[in-house]
Amino acid sequence: MLVPIKWMSQYVDINTDDKTLSDKLTLTGSHVDAVIDYNKTVENVVTGKILQIESHPNADKLVVTQINIGQDEPVQIITGANNMKVGDIVPVALEGAVLPNGLKLKKTNFRGLPSYGMMVSYEEFGFDDKVIPKECRDGIVILSPDTEIGRDVKEVLGLNGSALEVEVTFNRPDCLNIVGMARETAATLGTKFKFPQIEIKNEQGDIKEYLDSVEIYDEDLCSRFYAKVIKDVKIGPSPLWMQRCLMDAGMRPISNIVDVTNYVMLELGQPLHAYDHSKIEGKKINCKKSC
Repeated sequence: MLVPIKWMSQYVDINTDDKTLSDKLTLTGSHVDAVIDYNKTVENVVTGKILQIESHPNADKLVVTQINIGQDEPVQIITGANNMKVGDIVPVALEGAVLPNGLKLKKTNFRGLPSYGMMVSYEEFGFDDKVIPKECRDGIVILSPDTEIGRDVKEVLGLNGSALEVEVTFNRPDCLNIVGMARETAATLGTKFKFPQIEIKNEQGDIKEYLDSVEIYDEDLCSRFYAKVIKDVKIGPSPLWMQRCLMDAGMRPISNIVDVTNYVMLELGQPLHAYDHSKIEGKKINCKKSC
């Protein structure tokens, strides 16, 4: 199990370094196999907004882009990526930039036109392919449209921190989640544990208008099943902070609906399932063991 320390720190005061934390948790029964360093060597990479995309006059598979990075003049960058559009906010590695793979950027000439940097993908930032969002796997990173232009991408993407790789024994299922490990860390370090605050806003209506009942067939396997209806949901990417929590925990972001269920599962150890109400037959959910 991967436990991102930045995520866990939301629920517990950690007053020591990663190595000492790892050793102390191991001594108190939560065996830590490794401390994984997520810090990326990234220099001179900023956020920029794509102002213009034109076909390269001398290369069919390349495009010429003009990108606003918050300076007086836009930066010209030539790329073969095709998952971006005008108006997108992207990471821009400028001349002199350094990436985790050791690459140092300099002005390059592509078929007669100069390129003063490059747009960066998750792979080039050093992320494992298994956690990269599907829409960015074969292209550059697309950031939230409200991202400030000209910011250091290390701050925007959170390219730092570490995670504990914990071997949770069969007798400690309470530690199979971030909050459980935070509680264990608080007991180990003698610091304060902070349970996440849960607040339901704008609750209205009666669930019976949408769902008649939930029936549990085997209470030995499932003793309780809660259902709640959420309306006016627009499916799309989840917030970047949530995506990064999932990625640091070893899970690929999918969409806001899927990601929030996975986030709560990792946070609290409570499995969640999202259903499309229009596809529930008879306004009833039956909970039983599958054959």
